[in-house]
Amino acid sequence: MPADNRSKPSPTGRPDTWSNVNPADAQPADLKIKLAEQTLRIQWQDGRDSVFDLGQLRRHCPCATCREQRADTSPLPVLNINTNQAVPTVTSARLVGNYALQLVWSDGHDAGIFDFRYLRFLACGGQPD
Repeated sequence: MPADNRSKPSPTGRPDTWSNVNPADAQPADLKIKLAEQTLRIQWQDGRDSVFDLGQLRRHCPCATCREQRADTSPLPVLNINTNQAVPTVTSARLVGNYALQLVWSDGHDAGIFDFRYLRFLACGGQPD
């Protein structure tokens, strides 16, 4: 039996995890990063447009370290919060193959590889794990 290559929607009508996004739905036709405005605009092959605030993408960084920090529910991390620390900004970006975008942040963080399926999932209102 051939594989079903369509996105697997949840009851809300959108994929329930980013890995269920059909790769064909997550192919950019055009990408534009505006460093001065800290935005990423993706025009998808299907004609839809998505605009991302880069600060929001940092909060949804898919790297292992950031995912662990988001999952940590212990009260200790609150002791490490520096409220005077500036929010990191994107200083550069590069394509990773034909499937992802790597963002480099002003604090040196560059481990997050933003798979286009993940970005399409976020654009559709999906919540990261």
